Amino acid sequence: MKRERKPAVPGWFDQDAADFRLLGTRCRACGAVFFPREDTFCRNPGCGGDELVEVPLSRHGTVWSYTDARYRPPAPYVSDPDAEWQPFALVAVELAAERMVVLGQAAPGVGVADLAVGTPVELVPGILDEDDTQVRTTWHWRPVGAADGDVGPGREQGAGEAGGGGGGGGDAGTSPPHPPTPRRGVGGGEKPSGPKTPRPERPEPTPAPTAPPDVAVLGSGMHPWGKWGRGFVEYGTKAARAALADAGLDWRDVQSVVGADTVRGGYPGYVAGATFARALGWQGARVTSVYAACASGAQAIGAARAQILAGLADVVLVVGADAAPKGFFAPAGGERPEDPDWLRFRVLGATNPAYFGLYARRRMALYGDTTDDFAQVKVKNAAAGAANPYARYRTPVTAQQVAASAVVADPLRLLDICATSDGAAALVLTSMDFARRHGVAEPVRIRAVSTATPHYPRTVLDLPDIATDSAAAVAEPGTGFRASIARTAYEEAGIGPEDLSLAEVYDLSTALELEWYEDLGLCGPGEGAGLLRDGVTSLGGRLPVNTSGGLSSFGEAVPAQAIAQVCELTWQLRGRADGRQVAGARVGITANQGLFGHGSAVVAVR
Repeated sequence: MKRERKPAVPGWFDQDAADFRLLGTRCRACGAVFFPREDTFCRNPGCGGDELVEVPLSRHGTVWSYTDARYRPPAPYVSDPDAEWQPFALVAVELAAERMVVLGQAAPGVGVADLAVGTPVELVPGILDEDDTQVRTTWHWRPVGAADGDVGPGREQGAGEAGGGGGGGGDAGTSPPHPPTPRRGVGGGEKPSGPKTPRPERPEPTPAPTAPPDVAVLGSGMHPWGKWGRGFVEYGTKAARAALADAGLDWRDVQSVVGADTVRGGYPGYVAGATFARALGWQGARVTSVYAACASGAQAIGAARAQILAGLADVVLVVGADAAPKGFFAPAGGERPEDPDWLRFRVLGATNPAYFGLYARRRMALYGDTTDDFAQVKVKNAAAGAANPYARYRTPVTAQQVAASAVVADPLRLLDICATSDGAAALVLTSMDFARRHGVAEPVRIRAVSTATPHYPRTVLDLPDIATDSAAAVAEPGTGFRASIARTAYEEAGIGPEDLSLAEVYDLSTALELEWYEDLGLCGPGEGAGLLRDGVTSLGGRLPVNTSGGLSSFGEAVPAQAIAQVCELTWQLRGRADGRQVAGARVGITANQGLFGHGSAVVAVR
């Protein structure tokens, strides 16, 4: 019986075309190009046109970055569970004509050893999966001039073969045949030559009349992070009670509860504010629930602050908690073809670590970062986490131990990537007047909360996207997304990076921490590893980063982590971070990012 050939995603390519291309759409009004397809309105905010036409994308481009998947991705990625798992390479390719980056699997037989940033590649048709009744087709990238390998519209290769060769780690020191195009953000900018780039100038502060007043952090509390086998409501309730005790308040004093949503813990997680209010005992407080993926905690803090400044409440409890799954995070179940998070798993098997590997490899190619630099981030954070009673991992780690751990997504190893954890964090925020009436004359204060979103066009491939926006018709923004998160916080707080005493950043991977150094303005592009090597960001350094131990020591408890960062700033600014205290700490910033363009930064002062 002849098996039906079916595209993995209808409309993204013509599987039978002789001139195989990915199919995007172009706005007639402004010329903006979109992939995957945009079938309603132009996403260029300066246009908004609704005349979109189908266009084939370029068949050729250059490698923006690459990695390989060493472990079978979770559902909804389709692979034969009975077949031996074969690692495959993922390749992010920059299309010069469209000025956009598109992700795809490498063609069979192409591994990371065959690739380098800047390698010319071409698009070829491929097979995602097959069974007794159908063959699901997809696209692959392969180096220009490589052997055809019999890939083509008529070939039905096995599922194991479709994964491509695993290959060994590529030689980071090899000069690419084509210079990579600079990009702002992850792996953005060219490596500076000559003298070190001076630290960015302090941004002009926002005029005082428009700067919002401070709110007080009267209490902070956490539940230790780990894998406890209990429910997230229990963790959050214990963290909330600890924060109330720290503030010297009774639960009945709380006028509002803002909960950061937990989406993997079952139905109650979707109404986190009310969930925690019920667990603590109904007492009439208003409730708010927010979801912004890993930025949920910061948005919860922002919502609480807004309520206080609007005069809607004097005392607000902010809570985030999670009982995280083991292993890879996966998207919500069911068929979700409109969900980019679902699609990247379904079509490419692109796990979170795969994206981290892409960023790390690009840093190595552009800036000369090494795997030992990445390992030293883990060493630094593990040393800090060993002194934190709330951290999950409290054992120092050596660079040799990092190097000996298994490769997850080349060049990153298991100890380069944060785990998933159970945990909770809570804050009691109040108006400054309430704090003083309560007898706290000089509390830690929240001075800024940044929940910025990207500017169009977004030209850095980011979770969970399969492609960037095109910069062919609209110029690239002057500031990348992550840098804009920090800049917004600095402007609101009226400070600059030179005013900081410490920072807590979102170290999903060791390489990403180095990126945050640059995005926070602690150094110039490509100088993050140098800052680390000089000991600046270690405990006892000029500007310690992740004194808590970071996600490296805690793991991800998604709704809680941005709140936990502010807990660490609070303890540091109070001078109560025993064993990891930053001397004379006065100003701290947090930074992280959630899926779908959720920014997150908080500035706390004392």
